[in-house]
This record gives sequence, structure tokens and C-alpha cells, in this order.
Amino acid sequence: MTEQARLHDKKVATELHRLSKSDDEYWAFRGRSTRHRMQGLTQYPAMMVPAMQAELMRTVTGAGQGMKSVFDPFAGSGTTLVESMRLGLDYTGYDINPLAVLFCKTKAGPFHTRRLKKAVRAVLEKAKTDRSRKAEADFPGLRKWFSPVAITELSKIRRAIRDVDHIWCRRVLWTGLAETVRLTSNSRTSTFKLHIRSKEDLESRVVSPLETFHSVMHEISDRLEEEAEKLKAMGHISKNGHYRGNVNIRLCNSTEPDPKGDEHDLLVTSPPYGDNTTTVPYGQYSFLPLQWIDLKDIDEQAGEECTQSAYYIDGQSLGGYRNNPKRQMDDMLEISPSLKKTLHKLEKLPSDRKNRVAAFVHDLNASLGAVVPALRQHGYMIWTIGNRRVGGKQVPTDKILRELLEAKGIRWVTRLDRKIPSKRMATRNSIASTMRREAILVFRKA
Repeated sequence: MTEQARLHDKKVATELHRLSKSDDEYWAFRGRSTRHRMQGLTQYPAMMVPAMQAELMRTVTGAGQGMKSVFDPFAGSGTTLVESMRLGLDYTGYDINPLAVLFCKTKAGPFHTRRLKKAVRAVLEKAKTDRSRKAEADFPGLRKWFSPVAITELSKIRRAIRDVDHIWCRRVLWTGLAETVRLTSNSRTSTFKLHIRSKEDLESRVVSPLETFHSVMHEISDRLEEEAEKLKAMGHISKNGHYRGNVNIRLCNSTEPDPKGDEHDLLVTSPPYGDNTTTVPYGQYSFLPLQWIDLKDIDEQAGEECTQSAYYIDGQSLGGYRNNPKRQMDDMLEISPSLKKTLHKLEKLPSDRKNRVAAFVHDLNASLGAVVPALRQHGYMIWTIGNRRVGGKQVPTDKILRELLEAKGIRWVTRLDRKIPSKRMATRNSIASTMRREAILVFRKA
């Protein structure tokens, strides 16, 4: 390690800890987690705290070394994307969930707010005068999850959106339709899992997707307009509404290497706490909205398989497939004493507990094999990570991640601990009652 790199590491660590020196709970961001402007554009499970991400990114990029590009292999709904744009940085984000990719592409612009508002009016007018009763979604459980009125009105909106000429505009409208589906389906909004409302609730509930869509698009349009004004004032978007930096959103698994071979200056991410099925069910959350959205408008790689089952996306995510080659597991146990110790603790429990942890760490390590080459030499990593419990035992994912990264030549810089004042997920998700802290881990590629 060069003396310059060592001094830079010290500068980054000192500045991060200086912020919390007078306030032990500084990184909890209690009372500072409001999602302003574009950060509040969408609802999505376990979203990061924007102000915290912004503080971390400003501190690390402000320490020097001319950082210009950010990489997030678990992009989610685009919290890091938005903060990167506010700093005028290039951004590359991956996600395996088509709905997350849609949200990111919507937030990336272009910002033609007047044209958007005109398109919203046209879509609403066309939908309101549409006399067809044809259902534009067809999947098992359609009439379980949607009332007859909801099916008819959502179908009218979908047909109207399809008639819009420009794909950037359709993506914004699909984003609004996704939120409309969430609010007007028969699934409860108190959890991100699919959970049918009570019989009494369904009998008394009156919904109108047309009215909901109108309200949702009004808020989305306002938020995009406010964001565009701020970005324009900072010189980050051009007169024609396009972001001046480069934004690349890929629908792909985090284990896939960058086809361009780009090397980024800074990685900022927060991977899943564990396998989606037993932690945060991103796929279940996305299942109903994706039934009503034209997938090819999201990404050419989006296939119909993601709408065939509520569990498909979660099964493709980290830890979703639990048949790991023994040789690869043995290699990981050699480099991660914390993983070895954890699996030993789970030996006497039902085998699915041990397999669940092993599969997740196996896939996380595989993703690191693609992530590390995507970072330039001396580039920094910021990971926000939580330690879940499996079978009553805490899984030290923070320690495991450090060991896996150090085995790949990544240098440890510092660690920050934060209390979670309110969970970044629906309050009734069972994991919310077992996780109260997260770790912010900072590394550098040597």
C-alpha cells in the first residue's frame, strides 16, 4: 500500500467518525429520513435512507481522488442513483427485479415535465372514455387479487398507456400504474408479502384505480418537476431535460460481469439481509404490479417468467437456489472463519437453516467475483449491511463479508454502526422485530 493511499484511508475514516463524535446516534438519521422530491417517487421494500447515503457519498468523494462514477450491484428502487445524480456523478446499477429497474429508469430521466403532464391528461381522458371491458391481465388468481371494478379500470389505464409514443413517458406512467396496483389490489399494504385482506375489509372496500392513478400521477409529476428544477440549478441536467452524466441501468444478476469492462470509482450498495423468501420478499411485492406492465418497456431482457410465479424473482435472488457445490463451499469455509463458526452453530437445527445461510453466502461471494473487477484500483466501497437471525442464531454477515472481500485483496478502512429508528420495510414483516442495527462497512480496492 502506498503512503498516499494509507493517508487517504485515514482521512476518510477520520471524517466519517468525526460526524458521529458528538452524537452516538448520528448515523441512525432519526428524524432525517424523509424522502424528498424524487426519493419519494416510489414505494419499495427496505429502501435506504437517502440523507445517510448522501452523507456517506459526499464524505468519501469529498476526500479527493477525483471520483466520478458510482456502481450499485443491488440497485433496488434507486436511492443511490438519485444521490449520485445530485452529486453530478456517473452511475451504473444492477438489479434482478424488473420493477426495480423500471423505477431506476424512471428516475434517470429525461425530465420533460410539461410533456409528461400533457400525456397524463391524455391517458386519463382515453381511459375514462374507454368502453371495453376486456381484461388486460390474465394470470391465476386475477380475481382473487383484484375486484371486477379494479380489473376493468386497470385494463383501461394499461391500454391508454400503450398508446403513448415515447418510451421514457410510458415508463413514468407504468411507475404510476405500479403504485396504483399496490393501492387498489386486494393484498394488504401493511406487509410486502402477498396477503389477502380480511373478508370484512373486502366487502366494505371501494376502490377506483382511475381516481387513484390520477392522484398518484399528480404526485409523481410534481416530484419529478421539483427534482428537475434542483438538478438544473446545480447544472446537472441540460436545457432539453437530459441528465449530463452517464446512467446505465441493467436488468441482471449481480454475479454477471460488466460486459463493457468498466471500472468505477466508488461502490455504494446495500445487499439483501438474506434470502428474499425468509427476509424481504422483493419478488412477492413486485408480482402484482408486473402483471399490468408491458415488460419490454422496462428492458429487452425482461421475460414473462417473472410473472408466472410470485416466487420466481425471489428464487433467482441471493440464496434463492440452495444446491451449492460442496467444493465451492469448502473454499469459502477456508477463507471465512465466521461462516464456518455460524454453520457449526446451526448443525443441530433442521437442515434448511444451515442450507439457507450457506446458499446466501455462496451467492454473495459469487457476486463479489463480479463486483470487485468493476471497481478501479484504490476505488472505495461502502456497504450497508444487517445481521439477520436464523434458527435463533445471529448470522454475522458483516464479518463474513469482510473476510470474503479481504480474500479478494480488498482493504478494510473503517466501520460505522447505526441503530435503525424505524425499519425500511413494512412494519409487520417478521424480520423487523429481530433486527435493530446495521453496519456501514468501508473498504478500498488495494
